[in-house]
Amino acid sequence: MFGSSSSVTFHNADLCHRDSSQYHLLREDNHVGSGREGGRGGRARAGAGGTWTQSLVALLLLFSAFLFFFFQVASLLPRRPVPVWKGTLADGGVTPSKHVVPSSPVNPNRSVVASKKGSGHEFPWSSNSSRNLSVYIHPSLVTALLQPVDPCPNNPYVLFVVPSSINNTHEREAIRRTWGQWAGSKPIGDLDNWRGWLGDKKRKPHVHQLQHDETHQHNSNSDTQQQQQQDKTTRLVFLLGTQKGEEKVSKQVMAESMLNKDMVIEDFVDSYTNLTLKTVFMLKWIRQNCPSAQFIMKTDDDIFVNVPNVVRTLTSLTTPKVLTGNLICGARPIHDVRSKWYTPQYMFRDGHYPNYLSGTAYVLSGELVEPLFSAALSTPYFHLEDVFLTGICARKINVRPTDNFNFSYLTRGLSPCLYKEVAMGHGVLPSQMIKLWNLLNHPPSIAKCKPIKKSKLKASVPVKCVWR
Repeated sequence: MFGSSSSVTFHNADLCHRDSSQYHLLREDNHVGSGREGGRGGRARAGAGGTWTQSLVALLLLFSAFLFFFFQVASLLPRRPVPVWKGTLADGGVTPSKHVVPSSPVNPNRSVVASKKGSGHEFPWSSNSSRNLSVYIHPSLVTALLQPVDPCPNNPYVLFVVPSSINNTHEREAIRRTWGQWAGSKPIGDLDNWRGWLGDKKRKPHVHQLQHDETHQHNSNSDTQQQQQQDKTTRLVFLLGTQKGEEKVSKQVMAESMLNKDMVIEDFVDSYTNLTLKTVFMLKWIRQNCPSAQFIMKTDDDIFVNVPNVVRTLTSLTTPKVLTGNLICGARPIHDVRSKWYTPQYMFRDGHYPNYLSGTAYVLSGELVEPLFSAALSTPYFHLEDVFLTGICARKINVRPTDNFNFSYLTRGLSPCLYKEVAMGHGVLPSQMIKLWNLLNHPPSIAKCKPIKKSKLKASVPVKCVWR
């Protein structure tokens, strides 16, 4: 922009210099050969020439300004979605069951054709993909490839479901050995072979082994409240999809599942744009295997969960239908194909998403599993799972998601004094999770904690939320 302005300035200066030279030459000719009247005629001709030059300069300036504003406005217009191949699903799609014939051909191993502009962006849900979830979920069939033998013992008060990527072995193991102990996990074996990912290859890793009478010792509740919370049973399961290729479930994942007995593997290809499939498969599995759970907490595998605080929060609620977490209001679809949260206009045309809960962690009451599952099956697929389930489907069944101060999608400081007061924290690495766990279960560290202001517990609070 600055370069073009400079070129115009120099060009105008050159024009003015040449006009000035012509003016002096005309005056010299007039003095020599034409007398007073000739001089007047020469000045008149020179004035006419100067007026014409000024008009030309003005036109050039106007044209340059027009071009500048035209390209500025054009850059602000939303881009059209990148064209993708005309199939039902591409990389990251699902593996359909043999019992149902999809509405259009499926080739889950086919690669997505890159944009003609060379962006290489891959978005598998093309405009003519079948968005009927029943095609992929098969609600009347048992589709789990692996699951625990006793998936839902003792009618859990809270069922913790952790959708996890296939390769996130360290994240799952860190959860089992830390907050998963609060949720009933029993760590198996030692961590001698895990020294590298814990950040210290020389020292033998140490993880606090939870004793039954320690479960709520860092909370400031009364003895009666502690006893009530200890009576609430909890259960933890990890939810995975399959990998692409002939071997849907790797030998490593099968061995991990058989050892820990806490993994559910459903028949769909695990990918980011299939997270909605993953969440609806979660509802289906709960509906079939754990319908008696009073609450379900869905949480990512980089979340540290303070299970006693979750139980305490839920026991204090009085509303019959609970859908709570970190509420997000007024969010707009992103049409930039380079964004992780890119949304094609053919999948969502409204200017704002309905109010929804951050997918990092949220809680729903067991009685909402069936209506949310039914709403999902009758709603066209949308790939952002938190918007789809807690926004679009929740609005469809007339349930309003609510904000809870214990939940935040922002990364918190790794302080035991902070985590002992809240329900969860986001973006916690496996090594950080173990360090935080050890500190939370180290009474001298907790004893040093000072009261924390409520404003420090959560940095983002939704304001002026309009029900959408």
